[in-house]
Amino acid sequence: MKFYLKIITPIFVFAFVYSFLSICFGPRGFFACRQLRRQRDVLVRHVQSLSDIGEDLNIRIANLSSDPQTIVMYAHELGYVQKNERLIKLMNFSGTAERTEDTGVAYLIEAPRYLPDAVCKTIAVSMSVIIIICEMIASQKNAYSKKSI
Repeated sequence: MKFYLKIITPIFVFAFVYSFLSICFGPRGFFACRQLRRQRDVLVRHVQSLSDIGEDLNIRIANLSSDPQTIVMYAHELGYVQKNERLIKLMNFSGTAERTEDTGVAYLIEAPRYLPDAVCKTIAVSMSVIIIICEMIASQKNAYSKKSI
């Protein structure tokens, strides 16, 4: 093998391996982008559900602000009566409805997992060193076989 090929081959292997690892597994690689896309989709669904909850609450507020029948219904559920109304209270029976509003769920954003740049460079340098060692072994075999002839 020619001398310049012995030098260019490890450099090419380093550049190829480093580029491949960075493009696929690096901080801005395909896998990190795919994780971010999945997380974005989950966040969009989460924001949409919170928007729906907010819209429902706005409708309830509008009803309680303007509709007297709704106000009376909520007041009766809480046990309040008007001046000329009478209520019959039953023993061991609570007439109030348990109202719990859905406030949504807290969603934590997690950072995407990727190979750090130092790890990509270390793997690429290791591959280049392996290529250099293989070239040295191959040149030793060739030198040894030429001497024995």
